Amino acid sequence: MPKRFLILTQHFPPEVGAAQIRLHAFAKQLVAHGHEVRVVTAMPNYPRGEVFPEYRGKKLVKEELDGLHVTRTWIVPATGRNVLKRMVGYLSFAISSLPACMREPRPDFIFVESPPLFLGITAYVCSRLRRVPFILNVSDLWPASARELGIVRSKTLLWFGEGLERFLYRKAYRITAQTNGIRTYIAAIVGVPKMMVLYNGVDTSDFKPMDTASVPWIAPGEISFLYAGTLGYAHCWDVILGAADLLRSRPDIVFLLVGDGPEKARMVEQSQLKNLDNIRFVDRQPVTEMPALFASSRAIVVPLRKGELFKGTRPSKIFPALACERPVILSGEGESAQLLLENQCGLVVPPESIPEFANAVIRLADHPEEARALGRRGRALVEREYGWDTLVGSWLHELRPAGESQ
Repeated sequence: MPKRFLILTQHFPPEVGAAQIRLHAFAKQLVAHGHEVRVVTAMPNYPRGEVFPEYRGKKLVKEELDGLHVTRTWIVPATGRNVLKRMVGYLSFAISSLPACMREPRPDFIFVESPPLFLGITAYVCSRLRRVPFILNVSDLWPASARELGIVRSKTLLWFGEGLERFLYRKAYRITAQTNGIRTYIAAIVGVPKMMVLYNGVDTSDFKPMDTASVPWIAPGEISFLYAGTLGYAHCWDVILGAADLLRSRPDIVFLLVGDGPEKARMVEQSQLKNLDNIRFVDRQPVTEMPALFASSRAIVVPLRKGELFKGTRPSKIFPALACERPVILSGEGESAQLLLENQCGLVVPPESIPEFANAVIRLADHPEEARALGRRGRALVEREYGWDTLVGSWLHELRPAGESQ
């Protein structure tokens, strides 16, 4: 039976990022499966913390995006490590989005994205007032991430965040986790029956193998290793800086870092101080340009930090790369490492190990046939298990009550 979903999220296209791409794909697949979807989100401002020019000065915007009805409300944009500014940003949208959610047609389910965790309060209040269940979609564990990364050090804020986290877990109708690690963490608090999984995936029709492409940032004869996404705190950027330093003697090897984020300024400064000409920085690119960027690269690189929290991550950038038949070099451990090793579609080295990461880069630079073989197995994997149609179809099957048709 068709259902009506209200998706509540602070981040949505035209912003570019993991959550934005995933939620956009999720919403389109809900529609493709016969359901009605409306989205309430903030004025686009990520990752620079500035509202996009075409939305500045506006309190409320209603628009259509790929057949989706989208309502955008006011936000105080903020990014970086200033905790107070970020809290104000989170709370401003949590407050401004509530009236918008109340004005939308009554949904069957409210689907709310966390983080930010504060948005769960909006979903809870709306669910009580409108007498509909809310589904909490957890893509990152907050405040655990904030504690481990040192973004929040206030014991009071952490105590409040942990209390709010557990409150929302108890009140949610269902909880959807992006990884098995997140599922295990939350299941220990609320039990298994509430838990569902919606892994990161990829549109295999948009992201597919293509002939080697040329991009303006890579010269003929250079072999590029690509990072595409947010340059944020969860990654150990010193691994790339250190590997670039070690590989000065290989002028054919270049690291291409595409995107923006709070760590970009530091990365640019450090690479300039060390005269690392083999690191190229490029502003974020439209999603439509990403297949060509993958095709121009030998492999993508994912340098995760070391720590228990990061063992349970599955960086979303892995799947479009594999769909384009490009292997992954992961500096990390845990769930992502297991995925790549079991399916033989990438190389894995210990987290924060600069020499081993550099050796993996050299290995694929010098053995293109191995890179192609890894990439082909990656494409087969995503076609089999990680297309959005497959992932969302399985999620909907798990959501429906016993005896109800999809």
